[in-house]
Amino acid sequence: MAEDRKVEAVEKYLKEEFDSAAIERGIDSGRNALVFKIKNANRFASAVITNEFLEKNAADEIPGILRAYLLAEHLRECDFPIVVTRTGLTY
Repeated sequence: MAEDRKVEAVEKYLKEEFDSAAIERGIDSGRNALVFKIKNANRFASAVITNEFLEKNAADEIPGILRAYLLAEHLRECDFPIVVTRTGLTY
């Protein structure tokens, strides 16, 4: 599994972007990934962060990469899980 600092970097990014939402973390062993479920009063979103993404990037670079990928914007607009890979986002 990915280093704790890298997972914490993802979680911090999501908490900053979705400050009033509850964020739950789980594992998707089929995709070899962590899943972050973002819930607020009337919305539900899911970010699937692959282990390959976490392994490839340093903890201090992860928030900037997620911003460059526009992850939060996609999570706000989509009703299906967004998968984060080493090369970008997929659905």
